[in-house]
Amino acid sequence: MQIPENLISLAEQGDLAALAELDAKGIFCADNENAASFAARVRLLNQKNQELDEALATDGSAAIEDVTIHQQDRIPENLFLEPLELTEKLYRFQADWVAGFFVDPAYGLLFGGCAYYFYPDFFALFIIRRSFRDKARWLFYQRKELLAHELCHVARVSFRAHVYEEIFAYKTATTAFRRFFGGIFRSPKDSFLFIGASCLLLVNQLCRAFLFPQLPSWPMWCLLVGILCWLVLRLLRDMKILRKARKHLAFIFPEQNVIPVLFRCNDAEIQQLAILDNPQDAQTWLENRKSTSLRWKITCTRFE
Repeated sequence: MQIPENLISLAEQGDLAALAELDAKGIFCADNENAASFAARVRLLNQKNQELDEALATDGSAAIEDVTIHQQDRIPENLFLEPLELTEKLYRFQADWVAGFFVDPAYGLLFGGCAYYFYPDFFALFIIRRSFRDKARWLFYQRKELLAHELCHVARVSFRAHVYEEIFAYKTATTAFRRFFGGIFRSPKDSFLFIGASCLLLVNQLCRAFLFPQLPSWPMWCLLVGILCWLVLRLLRDMKILRKARKHLAFIFPEQNVIPVLFRCNDAEIQQLAILDNPQDAQTWLENRKSTSLRWKITCTRFE
């Protein structure tokens, strides 16, 4: 879906109502963008979306990094309705311009879905496994939750953030367990670290059973437990920082708007808010950000 050119033109002129409308579409300003550079980036996003549509219309398929997508596998717009309602409820945005496709990648036996996004235009699209074409649930994945989760990542891609991304995205989860513990893995490296330690323990147990009965297993158990404890403690620390930042934002924004505003903070801003001496300092901090950041002018236009 194309972003209307008249909306982009108004945003280019610094019209806060137009900029706020783009914010509501999940297109957030980057830290270093002004109205002109932001509008140029949105136009480039439109161009990339048009090029994809033309390639699909002409050739029937297009290659995106390691996968090939096909026109007939495009996710119907009606399947995005529930995910868009969920992101609107949680974070007050609806990224209705993102294309999605049913794809079963060769590398993912337990793959549910993921989003691809690219710099500097922040062009993005989804792929989810074909099982979701006819049913809303597969294994422990739910289609609505999965799409909403990736929409959250797409909306925040301009921040180039990584610390709190999974915590925000997993708030779309349907179970309390996933909402709380879903953010334990910040990146694939964390997952591989945990899986690697688990595999070492498995190999150790097999060796004890069939080759070396005297081989000690406690080093492998210590490694696995140590990694798990580190991941959990890091998650608890990150959630504590988010709670402190939220508390300070609640001093200057209406309660119903605090979470959407927090969602529009980058990693550094969340940490700055969390270490303020008292909530009153948040007002001074906000005035400083508004004076230098177009994104914060937009955020205040929508949520103050």
